[in-house]
Amino acid sequence: LYAQVKEIAAKLDIKEEIPRVCRLQTARNNVPDSTEEENYRRAVYVTYLDDFCNSLKERFESHKETFASLQHILPEFCTKTDFYSLEAAFNFYEEYLSHKEVVQSEFMSWKEKWSQEKSENLPKTAISSLEKCDKTFFPNIYILLKLLAVVPVSVATVERSFSSLRRLKTYLRNTTSESRLNGLALLSIHRDIKIRDEEVFDKFASVPRNLDFVL
Repeated sequence: LYAQVKEIAAKLDIKEEIPRVCRLQTARNNVPDSTEEENYRRAVYVTYLDDFCNSLKERFESHKETFASLQHILPEFCTKTDFYSLEAAFNFYEEYLSHKEVVQSEFMSWKEKWSQEKSENLPKTAISSLEKCDKTFFPNIYILLKLLAVVPVSVATVERSFSSLRRLKTYLRNTTSESRLNGLALLSIHRDIKIRDEEVFDKFASVPRNLDFVL
């Protein structure tokens, strides 16, 4: 990784050097080092990994048991366990599911379905499992897989939404209506979604208006 960074820095004519260290320094870490690589590993890389791990731990610590239990719905794990491993997840999401006996029976059928498959053919992720799950025969399993698939691993999307909103809702747009602001925010955040002109025209044409919308 450091070699790749050095290569990019060389192309941009950026010289690698150890930051100046002073005795009473408080703005950055005074890490002991002898080379540039060692300095960046201790001051940047290790610090980032430590902060990232702490963020994950803080986010999932309170729901660790539920999330670990929910993973047992995956075909890779359900063939090696029983319904009691899923009980914590069932208790947490009980309001979205059927009666416990129904879910238990459904889980046993789901387990039996994948027990007949070879281990290399078992879906390994929630998305791939969701694609192989028949919503008609396994409605509760389908719900649990959807919940597992949408569990966020970070708050980056939420933070990005706030940043976009800060750029959009300027002083000149302070009187923008909520619906327009939502539309602008969605366009700004989800720039990867392509929108065809025909879809926009159809949307405008479908709204009742005094004047005819003519292309």
